Amino acid sequence: MNDLTFIGVGGAFAVELGGNCAYLKDGNTLLLVDCCEDATIKLKNNNAFDGVENLIIAITHTHADHVAGLGTLIWQCNSIFNIRPKIVSNSNSFELHLRQLMKLLGVEEKLFEFVGAEAVQVDGCKIEMQPTTHTPILEAFGIMFSDSKGKYYYTGDTNDFQYVKELALDEDVKRIYCEVSRNAGNVHLVYDRLKEIKSNKLVLMHFENIDLYNLAKTDGFNVAVIS
Repeated sequence: MNDLTFIGVGGAFAVELGGNCAYLKDGNTLLLVDCCEDATIKLKNNNAFDGVENLIIAITHTHADHVAGLGTLIWQCNSIFNIRPKIVSNSNSFELHLRQLMKLLGVEEKLFEFVGAEAVQVDGCKIEMQPTTHTPILEAFGIMFSDSKGKYYYTGDTNDFQYVKELALDEDVKRIYCEVSRNAGNVHLVYDRLKEIKSNKLVLMHFENIDLYNLAKTDGFNVAVIS
């Protein structure tokens, strides 16, 4: 699997780093992971839509910084690029929540469709939407990519440090895109705990502020690069 391309690496309060959002392009297929508020313009500026006929969107959870741009993206894809996006259906209840959200935004269901993760393959990878823990009021998912060379995990937002630690020790796991916070409360992965995992597999993302972003680079962490 090629590296994910990030259009932003900031959490909800780090607007200077852009909303945390990434994509993977494979020929005429574009897989988008989450959809921050300015996803559409950033993807257009990156020429990410060039040659795309198939857009797949995997949403990790419905906090605004991860889904605020979804309605605009769907409108743009239908009206400008003649693409009807496919949204990965993580569970029946999660699909219902996304349908309700799109209805509130005035996005007609004829403009998008849901597909199961088992139907998705991009850049030689299959994906699995894995339930994780974040806030008690929302369903949340991490994304496991897998190809013939190994596995690659995208945490989404999570507080499951133990699982990330186990993945870092798993020889089949080649890369972990890992969200991080210093003032995590009980809903995010804590930076000082991630420092206990001495692994080059970690690629940190979703920073709560520019200071943490700079600290992670100073401490020698791999940091997701904004394209």
